[in-house]
Amino acid sequence: MAIIIRWISAIMAVLMGLPTLLGAVFQSLTKLGYDERPVTAISENFLEGNAEFIDEAKAEYWSAGYARRVLTPEDIEETRYFLGGFLKFPAQEATGVVDDLCVRAVVLDDNSGRGATAFAWIDGVGFMNADIKDIREKLSDITGDGKLISIDVGSTHNHSAIDTQGLWGNIPKSGRNQKYIDSVVQKTADAIREAYNNRSEGTLYYSSKECPELFYDGRAPYSIDDKIHLFRFVPNADGKKEIYIANFGAHPINLGWSNTEISGDYPYYLEKEVTTEKNVDFIFVQGAIGGAIHADMGVENGIPEDLTSFEKMKEYSSIVADVLYDLAEKGEAVEPILNVRHAQLDFEVNNFIFLLVASADLCNVTPFKENGKVYFSSEIGYVEIGKDIKILEAPGEALPELIYDGFYSADEAFNGTEYPYEGIATCFDEDDEVLVFGLCNDAVGYIVPDNDYSSSGKEGHYEETVSTGSKSGTAFSKAFFELLKVWG
Repeated sequence: MAIIIRWISAIMAVLMGLPTLLGAVFQSLTKLGYDERPVTAISENFLEGNAEFIDEAKAEYWSAGYARRVLTPEDIEETRYFLGGFLKFPAQEATGVVDDLCVRAVVLDDNSGRGATAFAWIDGVGFMNADIKDIREKLSDITGDGKLISIDVGSTHNHSAIDTQGLWGNIPKSGRNQKYIDSVVQKTADAIREAYNNRSEGTLYYSSKECPELFYDGRAPYSIDDKIHLFRFVPNADGKKEIYIANFGAHPINLGWSNTEISGDYPYYLEKEVTTEKNVDFIFVQGAIGGAIHADMGVENGIPEDLTSFEKMKEYSSIVADVLYDLAEKGEAVEPILNVRHAQLDFEVNNFIFLLVASADLCNVTPFKENGKVYFSSEIGYVEIGKDIKILEAPGEALPELIYDGFYSADEAFNGTEYPYEGIATCFDEDDEVLVFGLCNDAVGYIVPDNDYSSSGKEGHYEETVSTGSKSGTAFSKAFFELLKVWG
């Protein structure tokens, strides 16, 4: 009976939304009805970051604070929520809760007097830039020189979480529940504020380890960051917990297509393992996952083949936790230098699916027209921690070759051309550690190199269906090279 009700509900949603859908299709095809580029060059609640970078530490210690909020709605039994991440018809409604969705926030300050930076990661498939600006608005009283100079919010890209984008409802009806979005915005702002107020002095350590066996790259050419990165903050004061900041790239999709229950996936169980074993605070920051990079749960990692997907995911979390324990013992102290800078960029939207999404108002995006083309604005970020750690903040799922190089040649690429840029990491010294904070400050889908972009549906080109279009790669590369020319 439940599935029959779902089908009837989905069909009714489509029929009732048919005028909206037809209007959106017409607008997408003709590019009529879009406003011209907004007059304001720098949008409201865009935080540029530090006015100047420093090369030498101004203080002996770092300061850091942490906070966490549960996002799972209390009315899950009475209210309709859609799971985000798998395209289904009828759309997948949440039928229960396995474990909690959360937001975790950490605030870092190099005590140079220039201001602190907040990092918060939400359990969700993606969080839109306009919603993140609402979070910043709620914190506007503690932003600016000497306060919070940067607020960076990302998502874990969890496919078993409530739809926080809007793409996963019964189209043309959005999957966004605005009451839930408002709750996530408020709780994220509250967590950042608490972390800011909880700062205490201490030492920050960093370490990384190559773990190629733990990751699977689903798209050629195979370029990947196979490292697990760990920042470990050790406070000076007794009674204050250490903070673990873990960063690596792997899709949290391990409960699979058929799952109907809300879960935090492996980030939740990784947190549970680490906090139980070490009595620390923990935040997972998603990495560069654009090549459909997954957590590898094969038998070569000691995970029995006959386990369920859920059991394999928990085993994987335990394996990664053991890596983090090892890294925690090997970390080297990082000088208190924190430099942050952001830039806005425009993505041309020429993928019909994305044009339809924008026209039907499924997501919280505001496209605009310029010279007969449709764009929307997003942002990127560049962070330096210490002297040798460089972090690129990507507003979506960047294919790793955009960062680490290894592009297809003209002979290999779908479009028979060379990619016009090198990997962004080539800007840095050989000894630098280059990390990616993925789905940070926006969720624009896959960012694909132009020379291997195909909208034909050809095998091996799934990512293009969830991309702004054929110019996403060069827009991304160009913006970063221009940002790094000044600040890198």
